[in-house]
Amino acid sequence: MTLSGCSQFNASDSDQTPVSTNLTWQQQQQKLQQLDHWILTGKLAIFLENERQTANIYWQQQGDNYSIQLTTFIGTRILQVTKNEQGVEIINNDDEVFTGQDANTLIKQLSPGLDLPIAALQQWIKGNPANASYQLNDQQQVSELLGLDESQNMWAVSFQQYQLFSGTVLPKKVDLKRNDIRVKIAINQWQVTN
Repeated sequence: MTLSGCSQFNASDSDQTPVSTNLTWQQQQQKLQQLDHWILTGKLAIFLENERQTANIYWQQQGDNYSIQLTTFIGTRILQVTKNEQGVEIINNDDEVFTGQDANTLIKQLSPGLDLPIAALQQWIKGNPANASYQLNDQQQVSELLGLDESQNMWAVSFQQYQLFSGTVLPKKVDLKRNDIRVKIAINQWQVTN
């Protein structure tokens, strides 16, 4: 896939220094709210009560629409979730197609016990605490937030590390917890598209 007007940023895992800009939190949040065309790649780990699943994640966001692909480390599809104007489509590793209007509901039907706050995560993954209470770190970035997903479940989200991309500070490590579900996301690369 080729993207015109595409920028890339690769972050080093050894870069643990805090990332700061001269922007106030209000200025940073405004930039995050305007950022609605992006791609991230990384690794995802989901911890359920007695189970742990890991996958590569590729997430392309274009306004309100998105495509999220989870693959094994050798590239085999585990799950593909696509949202557009017609609704949500999920394709599993057996090439079965499921459609509906809400990704979270479909995922819970396919995998009882698995609950991912995809609608809220579209903002949270950027470090934007939309509809959530939050705390800022010394660099004026969100360090923790408490927010409700579309099913009114409370999630605690912590941001362990950020990276600087074209003047915008974006998360590199995100940890989400709710009851007996924990999701860890390590982002290798952000791309901002036009």
